[in-house]
Amino acid sequence: MAAKIPLGLLSEKIGRWPIIPVVAFGQTISLLLYSIVPNSAWFYPVRIFHALTLAAFAPTALAIAHDLAPPGKRGDTIGKFLTSFGIATTFGPLLCTFLVNYVNYVQLFQVASVIPLLGLVPFLLVRHEGSRVFSHEKTSQTLSGSLRAIISSRNMLVLSYLRLIFSFTYAFLITLFAVHAQENLLLTSSLIALFFGINGATNMLSRIPSGKLTDKVGYKFPIILAFALLAVAFLTISETNSIFFLICAMVIYGVAHGVRAVAEWSTLGDCAPSEASNIATAYLSTMFNVGEALGAVAAGALSILFNIQAIFKLASLVVFTGVFTVTLIPKSDKSS
Repeated sequence: MAAKIPLGLLSEKIGRWPIIPVVAFGQTISLLLYSIVPNSAWFYPVRIFHALTLAAFAPTALAIAHDLAPPGKRGDTIGKFLTSFGIATTFGPLLCTFLVNYVNYVQLFQVASVIPLLGLVPFLLVRHEGSRVFSHEKTSQTLSGSLRAIISSRNMLVLSYLRLIFSFTYAFLITLFAVHAQENLLLTSSLIALFFGINGATNMLSRIPSGKLTDKVGYKFPIILAFALLAVAFLTISETNSIFFLICAMVIYGVAHGVRAVAEWSTLGDCAPSEASNIATAYLSTMFNVGEALGAVAAGALSILFNIQAIFKLASLVVFTGVFTVTLIPKSDKSS
């Protein structure tokens, strides 16, 4: 969280091309270090190094995806790009489950360390073909100047609020749903895991259609729809004891999550100041981390005073404010 914005500025200054290879090698080195640490104390510096590596990737990759988007197809491009994340987070654990049957943990990390380098190969091929995105003009913008440009944009402030309330309430779901399902509804751990799997699958599958929808009707309606569906999902979870309706709630939440993500990142391409697009991407990504951290703390504190069903009702109310907030974005203000 602390590193994303400074690394976004670094990417603007040196260009986006060098960041991705550095991240790939950093990921490989991190995974190798996990496999050779002599004791648990060494995990602290390795985790810090790994966190810095990961913080550099998402803002730069999203900025590249924005640049690669053909005119009128930004939503479709962002939807496809974000779907790749969903595919990775869906099949990565499955690959891990398969590998642990044949290798020990040390060998597992060593095998995994090869994957980032494999992912670098197509990137190098695209760069070799001279894609315009890799010749991104470097900026002399300072961090304070870039942040001022972002904060002075009303559209960016609205996007920040939407991102914060989503991540804030998302932390409620991640922190409390399993507790609620196990202690209040007496469901098994495997069934609870299935709920989260359904959520993740529908999130992934909704992203490409969401991108096409955003290109066709604009970003306001998809965002309004997403936050309305999120409110419905939280309200359903708070009221039902039925497995069928809980599955429906998770499907609704997953779809809403995917629609929101694609529409928000597509909107960023129009709202972000042109001289600070990487920093704007890093800033918006950081807002998610801030909201998630605050939401986890709030969920724990509220659970002392209220039952979990009441907390999910509160989450429903909070996310529903996004339906009205998005109407405050009148138009693109890249000149702001």
